[in-house]
Amino acid sequence: MTAAPEAPRRRATQPLLARFVLRAREQRLRARRLSSAASLAALLLALGGCAGYAPRPLARGADSAHALAQLQVDPRSIPLPRLASQSIDPRRPLDMAEVAALAVLNNPRLRVERDRLGVAHAQAFAAGLLPDPRLATSRDYPGNSAGATSTAFSYGLDFDLGSLLTRPAAQAAARAHVHSVDLQLLWQEWQTASQAQLLYTRLVGLRRQQRLLRAELALARLQLERSRAAAAAGNLPRTDADARLVAVQAIEQRIASGQRSGLAWQSQLHALLGLDAAVPLRLGRLPRLPVHAARQARAALARLADIRPDLRALRAGYASQQQALREAVLAQFPSISVGFTRARDTTDVNTIGFGVSFNLPLFNGARGRIAVQRATRRELYDAYQVRLDQAHAEVDQALRELALLRRRRLQLRAGLPALRAASRDARGALRRGDITLPQALAQRQALLEQRLALQRVEEQRVEQAVTLDLLTGSGLYDPAPSTAAAKPARRDGVPARSTASPSRS
Repeated sequence: MTAAPEAPRRRATQPLLARFVLRAREQRLRARRLSSAASLAALLLALGGCAGYAPRPLARGADSAHALAQLQVDPRSIPLPRLASQSIDPRRPLDMAEVAALAVLNNPRLRVERDRLGVAHAQAFAAGLLPDPRLATSRDYPGNSAGATSTAFSYGLDFDLGSLLTRPAAQAAARAHVHSVDLQLLWQEWQTASQAQLLYTRLVGLRRQQRLLRAELALARLQLERSRAAAAAGNLPRTDADARLVAVQAIEQRIASGQRSGLAWQSQLHALLGLDAAVPLRLGRLPRLPVHAARQARAALARLADIRPDLRALRAGYASQQQALREAVLAQFPSISVGFTRARDTTDVNTIGFGVSFNLPLFNGARGRIAVQRATRRELYDAYQVRLDQAHAEVDQALRELALLRRRRLQLRAGLPALRAASRDARGALRRGDITLPQALAQRQALLEQRLALQRVEEQRVEQAVTLDLLTGSGLYDPAPSTAAAKPARRDGVPARSTASPSRS
């Protein structure tokens, strides 16, 4: 009797249930689309800040300049005041300072060192960046489970707070490292300029030596021809012509040996300047050495640690290591991460949560990292002291050698007039027949050796001055008149320089 009215009631409730299920499915589909759109938007936002990639193939040939006009000649970017004040004109013979400035501007190895400075700047930029927060998401679809009414999802966002504790020390270490690399680059520029000056000195000294030898060779060949003519006429014995020939061959051998040395030095100077070996270089004269050169070097000894870029670079590296040790000490504290979660289960229960996680420093505690950083700091401390002691010893040795060369120069110049007079007397005695030809040649050879020795001592004095200039940073030679009043020298120190290399990219 009661079953009849329930059938219409069941038929009446079935459309309502269908409409409810359909509405729930539409809501879940809408939520799924919104979730997919949000995930896609977050992914596009993250990818929007990504860097692009473009390949850069390596070169196939040499990159040397084929003319002096291709070299950089504007020295204002050089962080060495004396070289930055030069006025370089490749159309006239180059003096020592101009060659040094061209080497600093165009040396290929310095190009690599400047690239390393760019790497250090990039590392300092990376040290200042905060770590990205982590976003985690998941979605669960119910199967044939009783009571499941919705799709479950979970969203989580967390951030590591430990990076905020060590970030100041990491930034300070990176800044000190950039300063150290900048000073190392400055030291490399000092050494490049000094090497160019040494090669300039040797080439100019060799040119003076070759000029003297060629003049002597021309005279010896003239005397050889006369001796051969006299021997053919029967007026002189054949042994005199043979002795003249031996003297000519000895001079020719010395000229050839000098030419081989000149080719090697010329090749090294061209490599320093980034020039093709076939490009001719016209060099000027040796600079004169002032009498107060040694006094300037001794005055610089007291503040050597504040002048030498290599010592300053070691100090900056030590400061960077101090901050690295501080960062390692701070890293032993527990690293804390905080996060927020938003979730819903399959029974349509929504939750919002908060979480904190940290590591327990029970077994590691960054103790190994701290030990390594402390040992590294001790190594840098001792390395700086050894370099400082070595720098003082090198300056003292260079000053002693400069004083020795000065005394030697005075001795050679004092003995030169007597040798010239003896050579003139020997030529007159030979014409009168009072001495033999080997005796006259020996006297002339003594004069030649004295003049060559004096030239060599002059060259060594300039080389020693260049070495002292490198070791102390003091100006030990007077600039040429054309460059003395060129531009005012910039202040000492390391100026701000661009991370981009001034050479060809």
